[in-house]
Amino acid sequence: MPQSTLKTFKWQLSLISAIALCSVACSNSILTAIAQTVKTPSPKSDVTLFENIKILPSFKPDPQVLRGISGGTDEVQKHSGKAQTETGSCIGFIDANPDHRITMLTEFEYLNIKVRSSGDTVLLVRGPGGSWCSDDEGDRNPAIGGKWLPGTYEVWVGSYEKNASFPYLLELTETRQK
Repeated sequence: MPQSTLKTFKWQLSLISAIALCSVACSNSILTAIAQTVKTPSPKSDVTLFENIKILPSFKPDPQVLRGISGGTDEVQKHSGKAQTETGSCIGFIDANPDHRITMLTEFEYLNIKVRSSGDTVLLVRGPGGSWCSDDEGDRNPAIGGKWLPGTYEVWVGSYEKNASFPYLLELTETRQK
């Protein structure tokens, strides 16, 4: 192969390599830019999930509403320490960590904590005085109501079935349910 042809060949090979590297680098930059500007559509982008709250009696607005996604892989009994409580069966599946922490700054004569969801959810509340479970209230929406001691309560909203998850509203109200 003549020397000039070899130089031309090496130059073309270098040019092809440079173009290939540039196209990889450019495509990565383009993909990164696209990923940063394209967001998953959300009906309400200002909604906060898995909030913690501190409350006093006569809080406003009533109800206070927290949001999250139910479910998990841990059995409720693992975190409640029992199969049954005075408020219901400890069944279903939850996350390893609580979904919410509710701090009651003083005693509540009455407070109702209720889950509202389109799916079959379960509720575990653990805090001062023990653990309470609720499978449902006849309509697939669990609730626990009564007198509450001051302190911090860990709240899990789970799903009746393993590997199922549902968006939910967790409502806290001082209004007695009829």
